[in-house]
Amino acid sequence: MRSASISDIAVWIENIQPPQDSYELPKKRRVAQTDRDQTPRPPKRVRDLDDALQFPPPSLTKSASSDAVSEAFEAESHQSGRLSPVKQIQLLEDFEEQPVVFCNFDDDVDGAEPEDVVLMRRAMQRFADGIGVLGYGNVDAVVSALPPMDRMRFQYPWANDLEQRCVFGSTPSTAQVLGIVDTARGYGRGPGVSEDEWNSEIQHPLLELAYSTCKNSQSLVIFNVKTARIEPASLARSALPGRAVDYVVALKPDSAIDQAWHRLRPLPGVSGPMKSWTDGKPQIAIWTDAWLKRLALIRGTPNRPWPALPLPIVQGHDWHLLIVSRNDHKMTVWEQIAIGSMRSCFDAMKVVAALHWLLDWAERVW
Repeated sequence: MRSASISDIAVWIENIQPPQDSYELPKKRRVAQTDRDQTPRPPKRVRDLDDALQFPPPSLTKSASSDAVSEAFEAESHQSGRLSPVKQIQLLEDFEEQPVVFCNFDDDVDGAEPEDVVLMRRAMQRFADGIGVLGYGNVDAVVSALPPMDRMRFQYPWANDLEQRCVFGSTPSTAQVLGIVDTARGYGRGPGVSEDEWNSEIQHPLLELAYSTCKNSQSLVIFNVKTARIEPASLARSALPGRAVDYVVALKPDSAIDQAWHRLRPLPGVSGPMKSWTDGKPQIAIWTDAWLKRLALIRGTPNRPWPALPLPIVQGHDWHLLIVSRNDHKMTVWEQIAIGSMRSCFDAMKVVAALHWLLDWAERVW
């Protein structure tokens, strides 16, 4: 069956007539009949392939208009909040003038850590390690009401130092701290709660507890600045969302401050912005950079060095501290120290001790 089929095909091929000469001419295009009522069209342009001007060589680099469009798109994208935190950080580091650089404390950057950064880091690290976070005359008298894990940690020999702890404030009662911790642990279960609920029910009560038990409560105050804006907006390196910082510590206004800073309060004396936001690292850097620029304009000495600036950031249960240093060339954000958390009474006591130290720094240094 197969051989017969091949033979039939061979016979069919031999019977095919070769093409005639008339078919060698190119096939003419079909010309539509002329329509007198049709709108006349201009003749098509005839390109001269030998004319080099008709075909300019392709550019090997982006044109200025392309760069402008790209920059405009990036600016629009950033303003609309579409840039990720990683891209925001990269944008801050790429500025030629006064870049904002993020680095770890152990990174080998240009120059060692400034002395005041080292002092702040060491003090915060001691509290993070649980050293001297308690100030009780008799620890055994307070541990009976604690959960077993807290009971063991409260009895660490390095945790209780009454003399040193009282330098910055008094240790709050375990009942007050446990109340906040229990609420936080409840929020950590199930689907969770909003950031506003964490702020109002967890972070703010802990801040107020630390403030009420610190030794400088008569001269300092904690401001809620969730609705604060950078003014003028040109001070900001990049666009910020509507809410960048939640709380700041400031000098308590008196008649002299009210008269001198009537239109600027609560900016004077602000010692440390506190952010409660998972993606808050680039936002708090932009805010701090703009805030320092404004303070430099106020005091009229932009080249004067700034002391190390603490930036507490809260992420759910966990409290971290960034430290900012600034010189004539750049602003450096040193990260990060895990101060404590709201998962246990002992870890919350570490946060309170660190806040007492920072409040004392606000009064003593800033």
